[in-house]
Amino acid sequence: MSAARNEPTSTADTTGEPTLAEDAALARELADATGALLLELRDDTGPGRDREYRGDAEAHEFLVGALQRHRPDDAVLSEEGTQDPAPRRGAHRLWIVDPLDGSSGYGRGGDEWGVHVALVVDGALAAGAVSLPARGELADSATVAPLPDTPVDPERGLTITVSRSRPPVELRRLAAVFPVRTVALSAAGVKTLAVVDGEVDAYLHSGGQYEWDNAAPAAVAVGAGLRVTRLDGSPLPFGADDPYSPDLLIARPAVHDAILDVLLG
Repeated sequence: MSAARNEPTSTADTTGEPTLAEDAALARELADATGALLLELRDDTGPGRDREYRGDAEAHEFLVGALQRHRPDDAVLSEEGTQDPAPRRGAHRLWIVDPLDGSSGYGRGGDEWGVHVALVVDGALAAGAVSLPARGELADSATVAPLPDTPVDPERGLTITVSRSRPPVELRRLAAVFPVRTVALSAAGVKTLAVVDGEVDAYLHSGGQYEWDNAAPAAVAVGAGLRVTRLDGSPLPFGADDPYSPDLLIARPAVHDAILDVLLG
């Protein structure tokens, strides 16, 4: 398997600070190329922990190496890299990546896994892309189609995607107000694109995450006109010394407001 063969070539390196369109294009190309590498590795290895560990390691090496070549002056935070905050503290431009989101599912041969590539500029999301290679899906913050902001239908209620392993306790409070149907999925990118694609109304999570889990999904969701916050309505932090985040809500604005009205009421 050759990393060079998967290396993006259409995004030119820049001498000044790149535009957001250039950064979004690079995020998309890197997510796509890393996904192609992971598909090739999946087909070359049997299911199990060896595939999972190799996928994590090789995707990290390829993705971070590509960022260092294309954006050598930018800081990088990767799930598989160092967690020491010193190299990224105060960085003007910080790439936050998860080279293999949903690695256990990848190891088993399932399709609920992906690649996350996001850029944070001065602490704010600027661009991002999510690739779901086994599902043939690829979305980025610059080109994703906007989702209409339709209100909640009181009779139909809400369809909410949640973690397979850590369903949120907040569902009980919502179910007392709306009919609620849940769709359990693995991997934050898979759940987020289910909202972006209009397959579900919201993605609600209260089992804890890290910035590499939610940065790229949040960027794509915001690009689609969705609202992304914590469950108390506050913004998600990015570029913090501690990359942990307790909870998350992604939904179109009308649904987001309706859910927070219940949770904060």
